[in-house]
Amino acid sequence: MGVQPKWGTYYKSIPKEYKKLSILFTPTKIGSIKLKNRFVSSATVECMISKDNSITDKYLKVYRSLSKGGVGLIIPGNYFVNKTGVAVARNLVIDNDSVIGDLRKLTDIVHENDARIIAQLNHGGRQCDPKVIGQTPLCPSPVKDWLSGIRPRQINTEEIEEIIKSFAEAALRVKLAGFDGVQLNAAHGYLINQFLSSRTNRRKDDWGGTLENRMRFIIEVYMAIRNQVGKEFPVLVKINASDNIKSGVTLPESIALSKKLDEMGIDAIEISGGIRETGFTTTKGDIPDDLLLNNFNMLQGFLFRFIKSKLEKAAQFQEGYHLDQATAIKKNVNVPVILVGGLRKKIMMENILEQGHADLVSMSRPFIVNHIL
Repeated sequence: MGVQPKWGTYYKSIPKEYKKLSILFTPTKIGSIKLKNRFVSSATVECMISKDNSITDKYLKVYRSLSKGGVGLIIPGNYFVNKTGVAVARNLVIDNDSVIGDLRKLTDIVHENDARIIAQLNHGGRQCDPKVIGQTPLCPSPVKDWLSGIRPRQINTEEIEEIIKSFAEAALRVKLAGFDGVQLNAAHGYLINQFLSSRTNRRKDDWGGTLENRMRFIIEVYMAIRNQVGKEFPVLVKINASDNIKSGVTLPESIALSKKLDEMGIDAIEISGGIRETGFTTTKGDIPDDLLLNNFNMLQGFLFRFIKSKLEKAAQFQEGYHLDQATAIKKNVNVPVILVGGLRKKIMMENILEQGHADLVSMSRPFIVNHIL
């Protein structure tokens, strides 16, 4: 096959006149920030933070390379707002002001290369590893995670209020560190998604039951962030168009959520789908058998082999595998819609933008190949 060209090399080799012709290279805006093109580097779990919660030189090197490569907007992934919500070790926890200096190094590097950077804020909820957080994971309801075998503890009202406060304080920290905005991770089975899903939220109080009640958590997180960062600082959200699992979030529910957030002043919506328990519906493609089996215990390995054929069917790759859902959501909102999931061919991305199915295109693995591996 030969060596694939680096993204930056590819971008720089494109004639200026073609960049003007292609909608992919036209500028756009998200809220108050101007972007030089329509490319977004979607949030990724990098696992490059040191054990003492510091940003490493390797981490900075990745984002220096990415910003030099030409992408308009970069979204580093999974800045956890609270120590109870660390879903994956060696990712940054921004629960105190000591991280601001490190984060400033990152934003300076990205801005030097004429790119914009938005921090993704997250809490893992029941998808956290007890060994990492030192306690039983939290969830709106104590619904067992069949993949990990862990039954979480139901989060109480005081803890809900504390985590909402943690999101708001984290947003202020990244603003002080020079980020151009924040993105709430309400997708992929993490805590905000768990509140939205009737599968993991079976509460009988004001935080569960009806869709309106299940949306309460994300709405209060959003309002708390706005109170901290103001109206002009962009706040985005990443949502599942569908959880792809029984009793999970559905497309009609996601449309209703998107309309509500649009009315409240959200600045952009990134469309994804699937949760950890649905296997590889989130990241369709080849399943890395060897890597998974090396990290599974004996029982998990047995279960994996037993359901492997079903996983492979669900993970079958197709370009733009969230396109139809994004199109449906785009028809119901006024804010920019960002599409992620299996985008590879330039002509397809151009068609998506030109036909109004989305406003920006977001990728993860193509940028990893060029800037991390």
